[in-house]
Amino acid sequence: MGRFFLLFLLPMLLFGTSVKPFKWQDGESFLTFLERKKLPQSIYYNLDKEDQKLTEDIPYSANCQMLVDEKHIIRQILIPVNDELQLQIYLTPKNRYEMQVTPIVSQEYTENLYVPIQSLPYDDILKATGSKNLASEFVKMFKGKVDFRKGFKIGDPIVLIYTQKYRLGKPFSMPEVHGAMIEINGKRVTVYRHSDGRFYDEKGGQYEKFLFKIPINNPRITSGFTKSRYHPVLHRYRAHLGVDFGARPGTPILATGDGRVCFAGSSRGYGNTIKIRHSNGLTSLYAHQKSFRSGIHNGTSVKQGEVIGYVGSSGLSSGPHLHFGMYAGSRAIDPLGVMKKKTEGFSGKERKTFLALRDKMDSIFKKVLRTKPIKKPYFDFDGTYYVDISTFKPKPF
Repeated sequence: MGRFFLLFLLPMLLFGTSVKPFKWQDGESFLTFLERKKLPQSIYYNLDKEDQKLTEDIPYSANCQMLVDEKHIIRQILIPVNDELQLQIYLTPKNRYEMQVTPIVSQEYTENLYVPIQSLPYDDILKATGSKNLASEFVKMFKGKVDFRKGFKIGDPIVLIYTQKYRLGKPFSMPEVHGAMIEINGKRVTVYRHSDGRFYDEKGGQYEKFLFKIPINNPRITSGFTKSRYHPVLHRYRAHLGVDFGARPGTPILATGDGRVCFAGSSRGYGNTIKIRHSNGLTSLYAHQKSFRSGIHNGTSVKQGEVIGYVGSSGLSSGPHLHFGMYAGSRAIDPLGVMKKKTEGFSGKERKTFLALRDKMDSIFKKVLRTKPIKKPYFDFDGTYYVDISTFKPKPF
């Protein structure tokens, strides 16, 4: 209701107001944020348990907006939680602050990018697009397959096929790369994203060798990962940025992969929680624990399958279970998407699906190499004003 309610209030807010962008501070809790902005703590305590826990998943890199009137009174704050939902704090006509979870409206375009190498692939992609995320994703995709320190000639081509969301007229969220290629001294190296979200070479060999295991034996999933879901009974938006495994209290929790503990402590929402940073850049989270295994603390190195703690119901929990999360930087991803496959390679219908995807990407690579499109972003404005959404709409390049 809040978004449409605010649009109704729009004539009252158009004059004398300003939008102030800010970034979410790394390590800051939602309650600390409210205190710093001199906002009532009731904004948090009036939320139900699920929405309270959602405040602990605000990415530290989140680009937020604050609407302030001429009297310096905060009228609205928008805090993205992921690329689909945001926390919306707003001032009602009765001068009460309330908060709800609302959808983020963004535009999405699939883009073909051609970049001739001039220095290093990361630097060249960053210069062409301004996107550190896209440049990092490219390097990550080819890690172990291409030596980015040598072997290149000036002019060797890079091609990227990716989907990018736009919000407020700028790239928003991580780009999703569908396929990429780099040509080094006439030798072409390609990578393809299959429907399982993993990257493969032209023969169907999996690029990612760092694979994870389920963090509990005999798992029973009670709630899956979802960025956005509209609850038909509660009439509100929900998100569950992890997977819940139902288990008896005291059931051992296992490290999903080798890594180093970067957090072992407690929070209001997740209760007793451990976070493990892995060498491939991902971080795993294990929440609502009864207790940690002796010797587990910040900085502890752990091996895949090693016991780190025990299932409990600490924090905002309705019963004993393990909430298992996975993060790429500060962005929550589906943990089951990085779990180890039972078999390597493709067969049957899955192989036909992959080969069709590969052939489609190869045909796009050829077209891009022939036309060499130059990325020239262009944005227009349709004259409509919304409080929570920019009307800058990027056109396809």
